[in-house]
Amino acid sequence: MSANNMFKDAAPVAVDSPYTCLADIIGDDRFPELDSRLRQGEHIDIRHTHLFAMLRDGETWLGEHYRRYGVELIQAPEDYWYLKPNLGSRNLIRSRKLDELQMITGQVLAICHLDPEQLEDSGWITTESLFDRLRLLLEEEHLCRLLERKKINTQHDQQKAMDVLKRCLRQLARLGMIRLDGQQAERFQTQAPLMRFAEPVRSAPLTREALERLVSTGFISLEADSEVADDETSTTAEPSDVKADESAAEIEAQEGTP
Repeated sequence: MSANNMFKDAAPVAVDSPYTCLADIIGDDRFPELDSRLRQGEHIDIRHTHLFAMLRDGETWLGEHYRRYGVELIQAPEDYWYLKPNLGSRNLIRSRKLDELQMITGQVLAICHLDPEQLEDSGWITTESLFDRLRLLLEEEHLCRLLERKKINTQHDQQKAMDVLKRCLRQLARLGMIRLDGQQAERFQTQAPLMRFAEPVRSAPLTREALERLVSTGFISLEADSEVADDETSTTAEPSDVKADESAAEIEAQEGTP
């Protein structure tokens, strides 16, 4: 479909869709916000009522639109949307890897998201309890390296480690994977987009247990050939299977266009 035809040609639409072509969507006052959020790697779900409706009603044209930038508009089984850079083409929206701490934390939080006990206290999880869970799942030397400390035995070291962990949580919140209770990041709620981290074991009978094995053995990955677009600070999830003792800090940035 040519660029001109995308703006005017009709396509199958949802019943009662307010859009008849791409021009209608781009002309929507909410499109700049939707476009900006998607380009920055945010996952859009039902919490974003109007943006979610735009994606649902305009999927056909928006999918074609973003494909021209070398990315795919994906609707996940848990009913959230995101942009996935197409590894087989030139990407005009920048991307780079999540670091190792962000990926491991994401998998641990995916475990939490699958835990029925999380429904207690309205689903809020304290950052301190996440820290304790990481200590249970990971070797101390490995965790210290992730949290940029030589040791985490003293109160001072633990506070510094918590600061690093909170910085990680703020990044995951920016991607729409968790909801913070204020910028202090003392507690948070998990959200459906965390299930991207469950892709390596989605078919396993015991998903929680399978994820815990991945984390404890240092195996971190997202689904194959999948990244999260991020045209602001270029923070994306690298899909390739990597061992946790390999460097995950290498940036694979791609220059984006507005």
